Amino acid sequence: MKNSPNLHDVVYSVLLTQIRFGAYRCAEKLPTIEETSAQLHVSVATARCAYLKLKEQGYISLSKNVGATVKANYTSQETEQFIQAFFSARRTAMTDLGKSLRPLFGNVQWVGLKSACSETLLAIEALAGAEHVAAPYAMLEHLNQKYSVLGNSLLMRLTRQTFLFLHAPFFSIKENLQYFDQFADYLPQVLALCRSKDWPALRAVMDRSIDKLSLALDRFYASRITPPSPEGEISFAWSSYQKSDQLCYSLAMELLISISRGIYPAGSLLPSQAELASQKGVSVSTVRRALSLLGSVGAIRSAQYVGTRVLPLHKATENSDFSNPALQRRLLDMAESLHIFALSCREVSLLTLSSPGSDMAGRLCGELKARKQWRRGEVLSYFLLDFLAQNAPYQAIRTVYSELRRQFFWAYALRGMEGSQAQINALYDPYFDALIGALEKEDASRFSAVVEELAVSELLRTVELLSQLGVPGANALLLPNAAGA
Repeated sequence: MKNSPNLHDVVYSVLLTQIRFGAYRCAEKLPTIEETSAQLHVSVATARCAYLKLKEQGYISLSKNVGATVKANYTSQETEQFIQAFFSARRTAMTDLGKSLRPLFGNVQWVGLKSACSETLLAIEALAGAEHVAAPYAMLEHLNQKYSVLGNSLLMRLTRQTFLFLHAPFFSIKENLQYFDQFADYLPQVLALCRSKDWPALRAVMDRSIDKLSLALDRFYASRITPPSPEGEISFAWSSYQKSDQLCYSLAMELLISISRGIYPAGSLLPSQAELASQKGVSVSTVRRALSLLGSVGAIRSAQYVGTRVLPLHKATENSDFSNPALQRRLLDMAESLHIFALSCREVSLLTLSSPGSDMAGRLCGELKARKQWRRGEVLSYFLLDFLAQNAPYQAIRTVYSELRRQFFWAYALRGMEGSQAQINALYDPYFDALIGALEKEDASRFSAVVEELAVSELLRTVELLSQLGVPGANALLLPNAAGA
């Protein structure tokens, strides 16, 4: 199993990029460790590890009295070489991510601002005059203010990852700020529209701002970056887990998906812990922790001298341990993933169905009809998310939706709380019919609206179930209405 970089390595890379791009030159001071911690929304310990690594590599000096001072002394030619190499290696991923921002985050930002309290609006207003918050960190703080009202920690991690991959390096080149000279006017305009509750105008202003970044990236690459992209371009990646060393969660998810797909059918035994450790390239202790989590979700039961047996799906809820903090956190991950899906699916599904040169609507219509005949209505949302994760026109959307799709499997533990199969099918049949009807009429707008209605409905039921189970954080999620209302 492949692990993602530790967060302190990500912070290290951001700071090193700024040094190499000339945002901080030789003998200039970096922000303090505490300032970087606050600006990037990481712990002080994480920021300190990044600074110590910069010191060990000889890029900065670090002392208690003086702070962090840049030691690396690059010529203008070297700085330009760094910029050319960095951006040419990310050309496809950056431009793709820029085009993905509006479908992924446009409605999210709008809903966040529509729901912002007066204190949040005042905090956003203060950013316009906050000279101590330098670019690009002012933009991250602005995004955090917009999103914080939504109560979704998974969304905040996704926001930070997109910022670190795209915004931070792009705006670390001071000349690129020219593309956004209107930022000082943008904030007052947004705040005025929020206070007057002119929501359509607010959405239009926000969409234009997001699109402006995508256009700026295109112009930047066309006019500034000359080398061709290397063979092994760097792609955008995102892990929904907070800590990169939580391999047991990824392993548990992988095994749960295999169980759900019948690779390990009910009644069968899983491979031994040693065999799983060898197959997956992890330690036995990681396997043990993953199996413990699967036991709490009601998927397996281990017995001494017998092994680990897979339990039937319909008995998952009665065998689940909802008091287990690890399971509670995974169930919240699932709810937060559904929350992101509910907030973005209308834009993403409309974009996907509107992609030129394909008979996507006809193919999807046929697959939905087949799924309805299975009489397993509860898989409808997963099927739609899976379809979008495979067919969305931009790789960044496919990456994000693929990660959200994985989290949906934690709903395994809730199966017995949804009623009989007949009740479940009666709930989902109208959605099947509405989706199929919209596709037969080639009405992509109606189809996308129904997808959103379904996702919001499922989110409401999921939050209600998790609240009944006492899962911390479930009630913090801002519950949107369909159609972004």
